[in-house]
Formats: sequence, C-alpha cells, structure tokens
Amino acid sequence: MPVRSFKIIKSGSIPFDAFEPVDSRAMALKNLSGIGCGSTVTYIESDARILVDTGFDFENTLTDDNVKANKKRLTHALKAHGLKPSDIDILFITHWHLDHFGNVKMFKDSTIMTSEAAVSRVKIDVTGVKDGEQIADGVKVVHTPGHTADHASVVFKTDRLRQSIQTSAGGRIVGIGEVTVAAAGDAILTPAFYATDSIWTQNKDFSSQDAAAASIGKLVDQADYIIPGHGDLFRNVKKPQA
Repeated sequence: MPVRSFKIIKSGSIPFDAFEPVDSRAMALKNLSGIGCGSTVTYIESDARILVDTGFDFENTLTDDNVKANKKRLTHALKAHGLKPSDIDILFITHWHLDHFGNVKMFKDSTIMTSEAAVSRVKIDVTGVKDGEQIADGVKVVHTPGHTADHASVVFKTDRLRQSIQTSAGGRIVGIGEVTVAAAGDAILTPAFYATDSIWTQNKDFSSQDAAAASIGKLVDQADYIIPGHGDLFRNVKKPQA
C-alpha cells in the first residue's frame, strides 16, 4: 500500500554546495549568517508514523544553549505540522553524523532504526534494518554506503499527490498518479550535488567514491522524486524511462 502522506518538516542547509570550494572562512561567515548546516527532516505517514533524521544545526557547537535551541527548533517545526515527538512511531537515522541524529533524545517513545551495518558501532538502543526491508506499508530501507560505510536511505511510494487545475468551469482537483520518493540522506547531499554528479568526500569517515556513486545510481534508478540530505524535494530527471 502507498503511504498516506509525507512532509518536509525542516529543510536542511549545507556549508558548501557542489559549486563552492571548501573554505574555513566561508564556513565561519555562513555560521554567522545563521546557516547551521543541519539535515533535512522528513515525515512519512503510513501504518506507522516515521521521521527520517533529526536536523541538528551547528553540529560543532555542543553547548547547552545550542542543544536547547535545536530541540526548540525541531519542536516548533513539528508543531507547525500538527505533530509532537511522542507522535513518532519510528525514527530512522540515515547515518550517524550529528547533523542527522543530534536531536535523537527527543524521541524517547519512538523505535529508533538504522541500517543493520551501523548497529554495532551505535552506542544507543537501535534496531538494525536489512537492505530492502520494509519498515511500514509502502516504505523500505535501501542501504546506500559511500558517504559512510553504513549509510542507508528510505524509499517510499505515494499515490496521494494532488494538483489543483483551474478550468473555465471552475477549479477541480486531480491525482497525478503513484510516484516513488527517496529520502536520500547524504547519499545525495543537495540538488546541485545531484545535478553535477558530485560526491562530498570531506567527512573523516567517508567510505568509498565507488560505493557512493553506486548508491546514487540505486536511488536514481528507483525514485521519481528525491529529498536530499540538505535541501528540498526535487524531481529526478535522470531516472531511466521505462
């Protein structure tokens, strides 16, 4: 069964997009301007209510004030969509970088899931998920190593997309068919990384250029739309046509 709905709860940002050189001065300037580089947070509603990643901003500033500010930001973002942390049945973490999991303690009532490859090194109680395993109706996990050795993405189907059409006889709502969406995590960082076939290699635990390229290929082959790890939903124009 396709999922009932999905929403981007919080759109992530990034310090350096695909067209920018990595520069510590630019990073400092972006932080001063309020760009915190947290991950995108996606909500998926099926027979379970799922949140993908937790969007922790300013990950290099682990002060009490920043932890509290991040909790407040995510609480408000959830509230804007009629949600609170206790509503989430499953919290799926694509990979264990702080900008993706830093608010995890907010979800004490949720089942925390991640790729089975990550379980042995994660020091909290999490459930490992196999490649291709379905975690809810219409929602499966796809292992996408490369950015880290144990990275995973979430792929789901929905037929609930609707478009308002204005006609001479008035407005009407029509469906635009079933689509497959990938919440890619950092397998695909931003639309610009996708468009330029770029791969972020700057993290210390970067695993493999070849694995990262293969993981991107997996998602491009499956998804009609992609939610990147640090940005908004975009159409996958590279998907092979049937």
